[in-house]
Formats: sequence, structure tokens, C-alpha cells
Amino acid sequence: MPFDAGMISALAAELGDRLIGGKIEKIHQPERDKIEIYMRAKGKQERLMISAAPGSPRFGLTALPKENPAVPPMFCVLLRKHLTGAVLRDVSQPGFERSAELRFAGRDELGYETVRTLVCELMGKYCNILLLDETRRILGVLRPIDFTSSEKRQLLAGMPYELPPRQEGKTDPLSETEEGFLEKARLAGDRPADKFLLSAYCGFSPLIAREIAFRACGRCDHPAADAACRLYISFAALTARIREKRFEPCLIHIEGKNSDYSFLPIAQYGDGAKIEPHESASEMLDGFYAEKEREERIHRRAQDLFRILHNAEMRLVKKIEAQKGELAECAGKERYRQYGELIKANLFALRKGDVSVTLVDYYDPALPTVTLTLDGRLTPAEEAQRYFKKYAKAKTAEKELTVQIKKAEEELFYVRSVIDALERATLPAETEEIRRELIENGYISKKKTPPPSKKTGGGDFLSSQTSDGFTVLCGRNNLQNDLLTFRVASKNDWWFHVHNAPGSHVVLLCDGVDDPPASSFTEAAAIAARNSSLRGSGKVTVDYTRVRNIKKPPAARPGYVIYHEYYSAEVASDR
Repeated sequence: MPFDAGMISALAAELGDRLIGGKIEKIHQPERDKIEIYMRAKGKQERLMISAAPGSPRFGLTALPKENPAVPPMFCVLLRKHLTGAVLRDVSQPGFERSAELRFAGRDELGYETVRTLVCELMGKYCNILLLDETRRILGVLRPIDFTSSEKRQLLAGMPYELPPRQEGKTDPLSETEEGFLEKARLAGDRPADKFLLSAYCGFSPLIAREIAFRACGRCDHPAADAACRLYISFAALTARIREKRFEPCLIHIEGKNSDYSFLPIAQYGDGAKIEPHESASEMLDGFYAEKEREERIHRRAQDLFRILHNAEMRLVKKIEAQKGELAECAGKERYRQYGELIKANLFALRKGDVSVTLVDYYDPALPTVTLTLDGRLTPAEEAQRYFKKYAKAKTAEKELTVQIKKAEEELFYVRSVIDALERATLPAETEEIRRELIENGYISKKKTPPPSKKTGGGDFLSSQTSDGFTVLCGRNNLQNDLLTFRVASKNDWWFHVHNAPGSHVVLLCDGVDDPPASSFTEAAAIAARNSSLRGSGKVTVDYTRVRNIKKPPAARPGYVIYHEYYSAEVASDR
């Protein structure tokens, strides 16, 4: 995520406006890599959160509830000792780096004035939180780094604090001159503009580098040297915005989901994204990470279901491969019958005790000889019957294997359809509905797992409107697919499903209109493509037909249907 130096600048400015002069009342460490500081500032309580989690580094004001451990970690105890009762005097950003410093004034146990600095280093896997004294010596560190971890930079209590080394060859964009920028762009030659900006300047995320290039050239990969002057104008406008603290935080929604965030409006996506402005950068990040953490919690809750389904998938794949191997062996069954007939025709030439016999193969026009293995303990007539029995066994096996392979392939398709639905689940109720489906179909033991309530609250279909005003409903899982197709949809509505792949049932409600416009069909087909296992794979084929043509075989699994009269269309699965 683009928590870059520009976002830190925006947050530092916001915290300076809201927290300077605020007094620390409480400090908690709800998670191993998160600190929460409760402050009384400008007449109200604020909660400052600092996260050094490598996957989601950030700091800012938060309103998200967190449960605190019964026993505070040692780093939290250290912060309480030095910072409780201290007053925030300054929030700064050293250079244009992904770190921030909060300077507090307080008093020690003897009543002497002290200055303490809380340093937030928010650099991906190198994230850390440190507490410094007035001489910038380290009092405590969240993640100590000794010589065994890094030879370049150690962070241990008692050591003098040094800023993280700047990446070699990169310049602070806020101190860059026009001449310096143009010279760097000229030397970059045909290198794409966004790659040039990332390699030449510190603090930029790929999103911001692309945005500078896009605003200058209308595309992100234009050669840097060819657009040096235009690039500088765009670059200078952005750096001026940062220096003047003119931030406009916004969330970027792609296909209805939170995709990214930024400290300025983003234009590079065009109509492919919705830009949602926010007054507060902290509020924006709260919303973004609340959604992200909720999805992670749902995914964790579904881990046992993924394990059960993937094990079932592997078992079925191996079973089908073995059965197809056996079926291939049955293809030679006719030879067993022919060998039996050859032995029967040559009974006079065989004796009990023979272990092999060479006979003329009358079934081949070339009349070659064929050598047959015999049991030796059987009479010639019994040897013939032995081959006839092999033929009968192979014939029966071929018939049964064909049926069993078909059943296994249908079950594999069903398992993969549940995996697809589980991967697309975004609500806890959807996960519980899938769990109930697996219990009812015997994949989860009812004794070991108590069934969830049938009133899961996740039964609402995905609903959208076409550009022509028609309603499109989409099932979230197999139970909803059956309900939508056979209970909710009318016989004359149109039904959509991706061709020969797991996916949701999608219904275009006609509301009495016999033939909706073609654009509505295209949009409904695109929804079916996106809500399938083939989403994001470019052009896919979607089948569509009237609901009255959809049939469910007796004893079929949830979501399984058959249809014979249908049309097909190719649509983009990532529309």
C-alpha cells in the first residue's frame, strides 16, 4: 500500500494541527507491533495509533476499537514510564523519508524537565518504533536490532540514534532544482517516466510516481528524456503541494472495493476507479484498514473450510486419474474374448500343466501367431473360461468406471464451485452459509461442528442495475444459486453462467419485458464472468438462456443444474 513519505507529510501536518499541546493520559499496546496513545488535546480525548506491522505500517488518529492484553508488554511499560503526563510539542518528518518524530516535554521522577522523542520508522519490513532521550540516545526500541541481524545499522538501548541511511543514488525531491531534475531526466534516456522517478527520488510510492508521469504525459511509461520539461512541471507542482501542506486525502475504489489511498487526487485510472475524497487522512486510513482487517478476519475464519475443500479437491483429482487409468486398461477387453475363443478352438493342442501356448491369430487378416500365458493348474477348457471371465470383468468395469468417473467429475466441479464462492465471500454470514452447506453435504461432521444458525443474515443476493434500468441478481454461493434460479426468478427471466467453470448463477429480471436491450445482456454476462472462477482472465464465454430451460437433476448437489437450449457470448471478466 502506498504509505509513502507524502502520506507521512499529510499525517504529520494533521497531527500537528490537532494534537500539539495535548497531554498523554494512557498508553496501551493492544498488539505486538501496535501502540495506542490516549491524549487530551484541545478539550477532547484523541487516540493516536502507531503501527509497525510490516504489512500495514501507518500512524494517525483512530477510532477503531482494540482489546488490550491483561499484562502490558515491556516496551509499553517503558513508554508509560517516560511519556505518561508528557505534552506533545512537535511533529516532524526528517527529510522526505518514511519516518516521523513526535517530541514530548515532560518531567522525570525527580521533577526535572525532560524531552523525549518517539520515532516511527515506517519502511516496510524495517518498520520500528523507538523512544529517544534529549541527547537522541535510544531508551527503548520495539524491535531491537543487533549485529547478528544487521551489520549496517544496530538499534539497541543505550546506543546513539542515527537516521536510516538514504537509498543510494536517490535525492530528496523537496530539495531538487529544475536544473538537477532535467539533467537526471536527460540521463534516463528511454527509461519509462515512472521508473525514472522511482529510481531517482526517495519517498515516492509507485502510485505517486505513476501519477506524476500521467499528469505530465497522459501515460505512465513515456520515455523520461522526451518529456523532461513536462515531467518537471508535474513534479514541481506535487512537491510544492507537499511543502505548502495542501493535502487532499482520498480513497481509490476499483470494482467497488478499496484498492489504494493517496494524499492527493489520483487521475491515472480514469473511469476505471472511483475517487472518494476525505477531510482527514486519519479518518481515511481508519476506513481503509478497518475494511482490510475485516476481510482478513473473515479469511482466517474460513481457513478450516479452505483446508477441507482443498483436501477434497486433491482426493478427487487423484481418484479420477486412477479411474481413468483403469478405464484405459479396459479398452483392450475384446482381446480377452478373442484369446478365449482361440484356446477353445485349439483344445486338442493343449494339455493340463502347460504354462504357455502359441496359436495362430485368426482375428488378424495377416494370420500372425500369438503366445498366451496359461495357469498350468487348469484344464484347457478352464483356461478358455479364465479369459472369458477377464473379458466379462473388464466389460463390467468399463461400464462402472464410466459412471464413477462422471460422478467424481461432478463432485470435483461442485467442490471447486464452493472454493470459488468462499474466495469471493466478503461477509461473515456468507462464510457461515457455506459452512452450513458443507455440513449438509457431509464434508464437515455434524458431531464435531455444531451447525450455524440457518438465519445467518447473509442471504441477500448481490444486486445491481443495468444502464437500461433492469435489475440483475447474483447468487453468493450454491445455496443462494438454487434459491435464486428456482424460487426467486420467474420462468421468462434470463439466466447467465460462465461456460464449463464454477461460478454464480446470475438472473436478469425482465419485469414483463420480453426482450431487454442488448446492453443489459452484455452487462449481466459481465457480472456472471466477474463472479466466477475465471474472473480476471480476459475474455470468457458466458452461457445464457431463459430460466424455464434450467433443470436440476434428482439428488443433484447444491448449485448443479443442466440446460440444453442456450446462447453464448464472450465478455471481459474484469469489466
